[in-house]
Amino acid sequence: MRPHPSLLALAVLLASPAAHATFDWGGDCSAGIGNFQQPIAWQATVEVGAIPENKRDVAISLDSPTDVDIQLIDAATGTEIIAWPNGLLNGPSEDCTTFEGVTYCWSGYNGDQTPGGFGQEWIEVRGDTNRELVLEAFGYQAGAATLDYEYFGVPTCNEIGEGSFDQYLSWYSVEDVGVIPVGKANVNVALQAAGGADIDIQLFHGSTPIVQWPNGLLSGPTAGQVEYQGMTIEYSGYNGIGGNWGHEDITITGELTTALTVKAFAYQAGTADVDYTWGAGAGATCLGIANLQCDAGLQCKAVQVGVADAAGSCHTSTWCESEGSAPVDCAALLHIAVPGFWGCSEFICDYNACQNPGPDYDFVSTDPGQCQVIRYTCRPGQVAFSNGCGCGCKDLF
Repeated sequence: MRPHPSLLALAVLLASPAAHATFDWGGDCSAGIGNFQQPIAWQATVEVGAIPENKRDVAISLDSPTDVDIQLIDAATGTEIIAWPNGLLNGPSEDCTTFEGVTYCWSGYNGDQTPGGFGQEWIEVRGDTNRELVLEAFGYQAGAATLDYEYFGVPTCNEIGEGSFDQYLSWYSVEDVGVIPVGKANVNVALQAAGGADIDIQLFHGSTPIVQWPNGLLSGPTAGQVEYQGMTIEYSGYNGIGGNWGHEDITITGELTTALTVKAFAYQAGTADVDYTWGAGAGATCLGIANLQCDAGLQCKAVQVGVADAAGSCHTSTWCESEGSAPVDCAALLHIAVPGFWGCSEFICDYNACQNPGPDYDFVSTDPGQCQVIRYTCRPGQVAFSNGCGCGCKDLF
């Protein structure tokens, strides 16, 4: 059994050199790889960096010529998921555990199990991270560690989300709460006025009042709904939820076909607490043996090919799985009237216009709905055209 760090020596280095670099997780939907160097002093615990929520299949490896241990801590609770001697994973060899619904695996503190391989450790988070994590390293010996990492985006990153904020309103004032953009699906906005102040929630399409007293399409004291440009909009009524003034909500079912503005009106001065969510039903399984259907505003995409009772997953109209599947995933969307092809950027359909001359694309069709894209350039005297999966070149004469 390895000795506890506090017993190793009386003189412990309390601070360590700052890291030269740390993780770069890109945007919400990014996938990527990276590496950086981290100096680690003798018997020092160094915070290497944070791993955010909503990253898929995170893999981190540590390579050090000296005995350096990797540790993983839950930021919210301080729970040691991976750490010797008190972590959920704390042994010498490879093992896995589940914490808050996510699987964590570790090489063990003996590293790659080879002589002198104590500094060759790895961690894998299998699935989607659902909480912020802190990666630390402890130096049983001083040295430098190289950290390599890889991660993927969660496919529903553009489709599902939530948030909250507070906003103060003076008496009889109207304040813009925010704009809900086109393409979001199944949105709920709930307003709770602090101290029971009488504050109304409103919804506008431009200057058209959809939810507003007294001129809105929905303007009454009790719950009601209206169909508006392909969306079903429900309002709790100005008497509030459960008869509590200042506690109102709006639910928009379906994919937003136009941008809508949420506002608040203060019959009494006060602070409005606003909570909002979007994307209910995105990512759910569809079709399959049970012939499951998607919620309103969502389509069944990414359907398995060549499988009996093939299943897919529910997504918004602008969602795509990959460059190869974009011609199928994006086929129903409108685009500018020029030759081109559908691509996919971080799970969002992206129309690529063919250019001539300049960088264009050829293609090889492999499976139905899949395109292998190859970059090339049209020669002088040729013109670019769209061939479904990409752009081709043909002679002018």
